Amino acid sequence: MSRRTLWLLLSAAALLLGSSCHPGARYRRSGAAGVSFVNGRGRPVDGRIFQDADAFHEGRALVVVENQGGWIDRRGRLVIPAEFAVGGRFSEGRAMAAPRADGPAGYLDRRGRWAVEPAFEKAGDFSEGLAAVTYADGSAAYVDRRGRIAFRHEYDFAGPFRNGRALVVADGLYGFINRRGREVVAPEYRFARSFSEGRALVARSDLSGFVNRRGRLIIKMSLDYAASFREGRALFVRDGQAGYLDRRGQEVIPATWSWAADFSEGLAPVDSGGKIGYIDRRGRMRIPPRFAYAESFRNGRALVTEGDAVLMIDRRGREVWRDAP
Repeated sequence: MSRRTLWLLLSAAALLLGSSCHPGARYRRSGAAGVSFVNGRGRPVDGRIFQDADAFHEGRALVVVENQGGWIDRRGRLVIPAEFAVGGRFSEGRAMAAPRADGPAGYLDRRGRWAVEPAFEKAGDFSEGLAAVTYADGSAAYVDRRGRIAFRHEYDFAGPFRNGRALVVADGLYGFINRRGREVVAPEYRFARSFSEGRALVARSDLSGFVNRRGRLIIKMSLDYAASFREGRALFVRDGQAGYLDRRGQEVIPATWSWAADFSEGLAPVDSGGKIGYIDRRGRMRIPPRFAYAESFRNGRALVTEGDAVLMIDRRGREVWRDAP
């Protein structure tokens, strides 16, 4: 099975749960008609099979039942009925939802009550107390958790807040605003990513660097590719090889890997000789390379593939659960 095929399989059907989730994963068995959940020991959560399902966020997971969306709790109970045409994941106690596919969207609380009545053409996730929304007349704003307008804006795109900054796009150029809606980094970059750990990736041409919250370039434009900082490390690529930078821009793990991913819970998956293992923040191999595909760790567990089998491993590389075809 090719790496690309495995990526599509696991991305669509066996994503790990987020940091605030039930310690396990959702998983679609080979040939199964839906999605079920397993816990951190690989045991079924409740045995139910859903048409589709998202990962858990803040103790709730969006599931699809008879083509309608609802939310289950960690025990698998449908605590918010499946009666929504459109739904999102919970963030800061709110989840976007729309009763009809062609109707306005609002926000539910964790009990399924309308915290913000449906009034938006588009509605993003809450972050740092605000969410970007668009009204039917095309106007745009950020609203608070009660739905009150914090400030309006005229950007082509406005993203979630991270580290007190939100990514915005105007005329195809990227910049950042603060929580009052004021520009702190004018839209002048060809590309940018949201802030993470006080740094944001920006690009002017074919090379990338990082700016701080004031917009000052603190890691020079010299990278072919880079990802956002995670646990004090940023993945970068130079001449087709991957390595990691620290927050000062120092190359603390040399670019020697043919493939790599972000750090999570102190470990990052890397490709060594055609097999994937896990390294620590100093670049030392902690789980020997033996996997065809490997996800990042969440709650002490990671989904990997070995041969034709999908496994769940712990942070020592020990098998917790296996589902062989």
